[in-house]
Amino acid sequence: MISKILKSTVTLSLLSTAAFSAADYDKTPPFSMDKLEAVKIKGKTAYQPKADYSMFVNYELGMHCVGFDMSYCCVIPPYNSIQSQAIRVGKGSSLPKLMTPNDNVKLFAYTRDNSYSEGNKMKYWMVAKDADGDGHLDSPGDNVANYVWTHLFIYKDLEGTMPAGVTEKDRLRVGRQIQVKVDHGPSGAPMTGYMTYAGKDGGNVVMTDTLVPPVKDVKLVLTASHLWDALGLPLTAFNDSTRKGSLRTVTERDFQPFQYSTVELHTDAGQQIKQPDGSAVSYFGTNPVDIPNCYSCHSRTGKAAQMARDEGLKQGDQEYDYWKSYPDTSEYMARLSEGSINILSLHDKHHGTTFLSDYRPDAPAQRLGKVGFVNCTDCHGDNVSGNLQEPRVTASGYKTVKAKPLSEAVHGFHLAMVPMPDAAGRSQSCQSCHPTHFQNPNMNDDTNPFRVTDRYGEARFSKGDIRKSGGGCYVRRDAHSNPNAKPPFFLNAYGKWQLENVATKDEHGKDAGELRGLYCTNCHTKVAQALYAADDLTNDSKQEGKTLRNKSLKEMVAGITGGDMKKFASWADPKSAGEKDEVLSYYTDHKSATLVKNVGKDGKLDLKPWNHKTGGDVPYSAASAGNDWWLSASEPHCADCHLAPFVEQDTGGKYFPIDQPNKYSLYRYSKAHGNLACQTCHESTHGLYSTRYDGDERSVDVTTHQQALQYSPDGKYTGPVTCTACHTVNNNGVPVQLEGTEYANDYWASVTLAHFMREGDQKLSVKELVKKYPYKKSAQIVKEGWK
Repeated sequence: MISKILKSTVTLSLLSTAAFSAADYDKTPPFSMDKLEAVKIKGKTAYQPKADYSMFVNYELGMHCVGFDMSYCCVIPPYNSIQSQAIRVGKGSSLPKLMTPNDNVKLFAYTRDNSYSEGNKMKYWMVAKDADGDGHLDSPGDNVANYVWTHLFIYKDLEGTMPAGVTEKDRLRVGRQIQVKVDHGPSGAPMTGYMTYAGKDGGNVVMTDTLVPPVKDVKLVLTASHLWDALGLPLTAFNDSTRKGSLRTVTERDFQPFQYSTVELHTDAGQQIKQPDGSAVSYFGTNPVDIPNCYSCHSRTGKAAQMARDEGLKQGDQEYDYWKSYPDTSEYMARLSEGSINILSLHDKHHGTTFLSDYRPDAPAQRLGKVGFVNCTDCHGDNVSGNLQEPRVTASGYKTVKAKPLSEAVHGFHLAMVPMPDAAGRSQSCQSCHPTHFQNPNMNDDTNPFRVTDRYGEARFSKGDIRKSGGGCYVRRDAHSNPNAKPPFFLNAYGKWQLENVATKDEHGKDAGELRGLYCTNCHTKVAQALYAADDLTNDSKQEGKTLRNKSLKEMVAGITGGDMKKFASWADPKSAGEKDEVLSYYTDHKSATLVKNVGKDGKLDLKPWNHKTGGDVPYSAASAGNDWWLSASEPHCADCHLAPFVEQDTGGKYFPIDQPNKYSLYRYSKAHGNLACQTCHESTHGLYSTRYDGDERSVDVTTHQQALQYSPDGKYTGPVTCTACHTVNNNGVPVQLEGTEYANDYWASVTLAHFMREGDQKLSVKELVKKYPYKKSAQIVKEGWK
């Protein structure tokens, strides 16, 4: 009898706990409706946007890390896009509408106070280079802006059209037959002007060749589906109103890395469309662009500059002295030039190149002589600029070879030379080498306590936590680096491991008492790549099929490192100190993902998808000199740490070889409900909402914070864009179309529903929708993933 009572009590206790846990989260929204218009719908109070239109603006990368003086060399060329989606909001009981050219509208884009580049902001078109390959520098298009794109081509248009019977002779190469206009992108987009629209299959399609001679005319879709785009603009971090004097006068105080790109909604006839209050339909978004910190180590008393002197290399000092002979040359620009020459001199010394064989220390221009500008991707393959074939067939000025992929070469060498571990062993090099400027000019010198190195590249957080530094791309900016981020985090088992073992721990592995967040190396990991390799998905948002992502941590560890938890931890939180430099190993020991299967025999090619049951594996490295870097196979995914449906899209390989079928695509190519891009509501990687805000004076990125406020329902909330930006909602922030369902009383479950939805789901009736994605499942996900 007693055992029956005990058993009954325990059962009741468990049931009570389960019932409590299911309701153990706040179902109300983290905002009020103060900025919305109250209306009555079927007798109930609802809230609708005051605007008739919402527009969302971003650049698909969280930061474009690029130089602005191309006189010497270039790692990756200028290329900042303005992307947008425009919505006619759903007022009352009506649904929102994604605007396309079929709605007789077009989008006009520009960047505030940044209307030009070439001249005293950039030296690109004025730098001579043999773009047409005739051995001379006197052709009309012989400049760097044309030269860097000549590996890309089309046959007819930017839709990927290949007319019948075309051959290689019919190719129209970018930079040759299609020359790049001053202050335009390689597809012809102007700094100020109308955007192009990419439909359901994407747009701005160019072609390139691969390392496999028979595999030619590979299409690269540069703009994902359902987006308006001003592609690849040569944007700088300098504003028109403050950029005075020649390029020689630039100082670090001139940098404004988080530019305000603006998009307006116009009629087909070019007239501005107005909001109800009479204002133009106009929204801005962050367009991030900044320069890497090469000059710190490669000039004056920096480590690399000293190393060059020790090896008898004097060209760097000559370069500095020459530019300092001009009375208006800033210390920064003299060092920037010295740094470029230092890099080239060390490359010649250690790799046998001849970049400085015709160096002219007294020449006012063309200081590399007949060699000319050095394009790193002439030898180092790089997927981000479409350089799959190396040596680059259109290169000129020097001998070219097939070298390591650009990502491996740059990261691997620098991590080996200057690992710079902080007190936890995490490499400071990521934050040191990548851009570090703040929006406030007063923070762009050594007095900034968050700056990771001093002006000569000496690390400042070796006894501290690199995550407490800041500036530029990511740290002290992105949501994952924001101590004020609040749950729900929607974490899977791996995400919870990162939260418990990294994000809430200090540099000594003890409880930090705050959310320290993640570092660069916690996302760019071998674990992320192993999770991708294990995927063979049949449904993306439900995460069905073969995958490790929805498994327990024990199962993940077994599948990735054979059950070795110590090894798994070293991959998940790699260190530059200790038994093995796992940050360096991430690049130098990288295993290329399988691109396709070859079922051909006797040396013939018969290529099938990567998951074909038979055939030999063909790795990315066999086809692309850039390996799989920058592509979906090697990049981090939201799906690494977050529960489904808070994951990317499986596009079915729509953008192959950038992504692959039955695997998660890149975040920037993914769509969810209503064909909205993930970055429309969450902004771009490295600058995801909610960005850290420490006030206008001390915040890294003020622009993205201000951008979020455009869509805020109460003027305070700055997290991911809410339903209120486009829908009429009830007092729980849930679209009124869901009234009468369990979702209507649960904001977070309705958010989960929106992430479940994929293309076509918006056409379902509410009854069909909630049957396909039941409330109980969504509520369970919120509960499990809250923190």
